[in-house]
Amino acid sequence: MKEAHDHHRVSPEGKQMGAIMSRLADLECASLARQGETDDRCKTCAFRAGTVPNGCAQTQSDVIKAVSDNVPFMCHAHKNSHGQYNRICHGWFAVRRIVNRKEKATGEKMPLAPWDFSPPDTQKRAHK
Repeated sequence: MKEAHDHHRVSPEGKQMGAIMSRLADLECASLARQGETDDRCKTCAFRAGTVPNGCAQTQSDVIKAVSDNVPFMCHAHKNSHGQYNRICHGWFAVRRIVNRKEKATGEKMPLAPWDFSPPDTQKRAHK
């Protein structure tokens, strides 16, 4: 099962973090839409309310770190022929626009998140 569809990954803490991130992304995507840009968040985007990644604490910790550290968060729905993610998440892009404006207005950088990114999920081995 793909992680984006594994409802066991959703937790109350993940939902709380995800609610903040999706609200920020929604606001900026609406602003971008008024400027003629489409909302390109995928259906299971970590920045879209109600998705499994939006309610998963592990994913949301990575989302927050990626936003605060200005590290591109890649869309899990878009991979190239080699299985590598090849598109920046539109939700990350939207939230980073907010952060960029605030940093420019205040002259202060957002503090780096004091934790590491989570390790990649491993494939479960089939039972023989």
